[in-house]
Amino acid sequence: IALSLVGSDLWALQNRIGPCRLEQARGAIEAAHGRPVEAIFAEFGPPVAAASIAQVHRARLHDGSEVAVKVLRPGIRDRFHRDLAAMRFGAELAESRSAEARRLRFSGVVETLARSVTMEMDLRLEAAALSEFAENTKDDADFRVPEPDWQLTAREMLVDEWID
Repeated sequence: IALSLVGSDLWALQNRIGPCRLEQARGAIEAAHGRPVEAIFAEFGPPVAAASIAQVHRARLHDGSEVAVKVLRPGIRDRFHRDLAAMRFGAELAESRSAEARRLRFSGVVETLARSVTMEMDLRLEAAALSEFAENTKDDADFRVPEPDWQLTAREMLVDEWID
């Protein structure tokens, strides 16, 4: 029961996060590519989904194809680094004062989380996972995996085909 309550609390927390301003998303895209959004996209719409570390926009390329553009939230890396530093401090403090904490390896848990967060905030890795999933399901008619646009995907943004 406690686990389901925690899960529902986490669901509620994640779903209360609003999108960042459109100008911030545009700024992240321009920083990733060194050119204006209009040079990359013929159309770039408002966010259609927002989560804790990124948000998704619908856009149209100059060739007319529709794409989904996932952009990391501005400042998210710094926030995670601060949070991880606080967790490291807490874990080290607990381990220095408690044999039980040392046995549970709190510091190791924090480092595992840090590696996971680092990977999740590199959207090129998500694009690679999409490509691998597409390859693994290519013979299954029930799956359609969006194809990443490798020319436009960067660490801070993932561009893939739009699927309704």
